[in-house]
Amino acid sequence: MSSALLIIERNEQILSLLYQENRLVQVKVHEDNLNKQNNKVGEDNTSSLPLNAIYIGKVKNVVPSIDAAFVEVTNGKMGFLPMKNAKNPIIVNRKYDGRIVAGDEILVQIEKEGIKTKDPGLTCNLSFTGKYCVLTTGKLGMGFSSKLDRNTKDYLKEILDNWNIENILQEEKVGLVVRTNVVGLLPDNECNLQEINLFQEEFENLLEQKNKILSSVPYRTCFSCLYQPMEGYLTDIRDTYEDSFDKIITNREDIFYRIREEFPTMENVELYQDARIPLEKLYSMETRLKEALDERVWLKSGAYLIIQQTEALTVIDVNSGKIQKKNPKDDIYFEINKEAAREIALQLRLRNLSGIIIIDFISQNTKEQDAQLLAYLSGLVRKDSVKTNVIDMTPLGLVEVTRKKIQKSLREQLKSTQRI
Repeated sequence: MSSALLIIERNEQILSLLYQENRLVQVKVHEDNLNKQNNKVGEDNTSSLPLNAIYIGKVKNVVPSIDAAFVEVTNGKMGFLPMKNAKNPIIVNRKYDGRIVAGDEILVQIEKEGIKTKDPGLTCNLSFTGKYCVLTTGKLGMGFSSKLDRNTKDYLKEILDNWNIENILQEEKVGLVVRTNVVGLLPDNECNLQEINLFQEEFENLLEQKNKILSSVPYRTCFSCLYQPMEGYLTDIRDTYEDSFDKIITNREDIFYRIREEFPTMENVELYQDARIPLEKLYSMETRLKEALDERVWLKSGAYLIIQQTEALTVIDVNSGKIQKKNPKDDIYFEINKEAAREIALQLRLRNLSGIIIIDFISQNTKEQDAQLLAYLSGLVRKDSVKTNVIDMTPLGLVEVTRKKIQKSLREQLKSTQRI
């Protein structure tokens, strides 16, 4: 079965499920709000605070001890604004004097979902995201995704210099980050002007979007939503690397036409209409989701992982199972740990585990093997679209990993459903 991105309705939610080689590798969960009425630009949104939405919020209080402010984003909905995210803020009801104080009406963007008891994370560094680039108002200048290699960065910089991009950024007082997806426009690093123009067109559209939103600020009241991102499943399509799937399949006609509307040049979109076998049955969706929530994950070697999420951190234990070490000089445990590292990198993405992650690998023969294992795991998590760092191995042999918190874990997103 070829790789596919499935968009399926489930228990009043829309799920984006990425399958590769008949293996579920990524799940994104979104509210089924395709026809919602309460989240339009300019209206209050009392049901949710979608990622990347932009509001005029009101600062309720500033807490110097934690160097942050609490902002009422929309009626009754609070957000957490670290002062490090409040450089050069846009304050609506007074002239900015270097301070943020209670009562300020301020432009904020939802940067992180509210997780458990924590309020959603906010930023004043507004960003406008496209498939190939991101426009920012707080971080000026030009940057590139860390996943792009040096040769690609140099090649792209040469093209952008020909557009006098630096002058444009200075005039508009914005920053530009080139995303990894731009590689799809550069086959064999040979310039295809028609495709490169897609990048330039997207940049100009984002610039127009930014200017339109900021110019509307004087005419909006506090708690107004100035920018509403497109539906979550459309964002998933935009942000997933193009070579990650061969086709997009959905069984909902309205979603199919919405995808075609938003991505008119995309030819690999299918509307599944076989009444004999439901799409979720064809891809064993419920079984795969249940496996993604199980504590135990079996490896092909016969070893297994135990994954336990706690309030403070996630603990992953690697067990050899029934495998017995026959010779102290054998590298069998090193190979099992490498297999476990591959599965752990996948499980972090699949379960959307974030924060502090502690991994207890099987004890190995030498310090050299420990260093090789850390380097191997670092290379695997570098491919994750969410920033993930392998920190070190403690004296007790525990590997410390951090993964940026942006959205709730898969377990939290699905916990309200009854079939899991």
